[in-house]
Amino acid sequence: MATLQRIVGCVLLLGMVSWISSCMDESGFTIVWEGMEVEFEDASRPNNTIRKIMTKLNDTQVDQEVVRVNLVGAQVDQPVNLLLGVDPTSTAVEGVHYRLSNPEVTIPANSSFVDVPLEILTGNLANEETPNLVLRILDAGETKISTNYNQLTIEIRLSCPSDLAGTYSTVTVGTGGTVNYEVTITELEPFTYRISDITGGVYSQTFGAEDNPAVFTELCGEITITDQPDLVFGGDTFNGTGRVNEDGTIRISWRTEESEESGVTTLTRVVE
Repeated sequence: MATLQRIVGCVLLLGMVSWISSCMDESGFTIVWEGMEVEFEDASRPNNTIRKIMTKLNDTQVDQEVVRVNLVGAQVDQPVNLLLGVDPTSTAVEGVHYRLSNPEVTIPANSSFVDVPLEILTGNLANEETPNLVLRILDAGETKISTNYNQLTIEIRLSCPSDLAGTYSTVTVGTGGTVNYEVTITELEPFTYRISDITGGVYSQTFGAEDNPAVFTELCGEITITDQPDLVFGGDTFNGTGRVNEDGTIRISWRTEESEESGVTTLTRVVE
């Protein structure tokens, strides 16, 4: 009897193992991707875009940058030869804004990437120029080219002095009426700032809620706010644009995408 019970138990155990294995196979837990493809590393950024902000010191300045191309998958014992090209949508001009000395590059054998040299001709840039260099992977031999990350846009921009950190008195006109308030701007890194309340007091004074901080970038006086979370009411995002005026005041136009709250906030630095 005991022997029969052991046999039945073993059969049930084997059946359970088989069932679990089958479920894992169906769910994909045991599936390991064995493919191989090449991609631009930075193409995983929003809109397949990165920004290179250059600081111009003289009219002959050339800055050395690199663009990394990855081999996704297991390394191979043979080199992977690549051909890069410039997409027709590119507004950057070869020899004026950049130089790509050799579009034919190689990921070495037993390696996972290659860094492609790229020269930015910073000395030729003017403040009002906004050239975009759009690179594509055109050929990789027998290796697959990534469908999603085969193109990379490099926004080449010239920096200007930026010093917005401080305390500001604000006047906001918008869906919340006219609101007077005070906010603080903190520098996170060059050209990137956090404002203590993107609504300029609307959430606090109109709705009795907390301030909603947000991060914005500023480049040569132009302010950009992109997909900043609504931390107070949730489920929404702030977007906007702005400008640093010649007299030092700041004007920011902001809005929420879902609730459609909006306003134009004028900021005046508080002199201590």
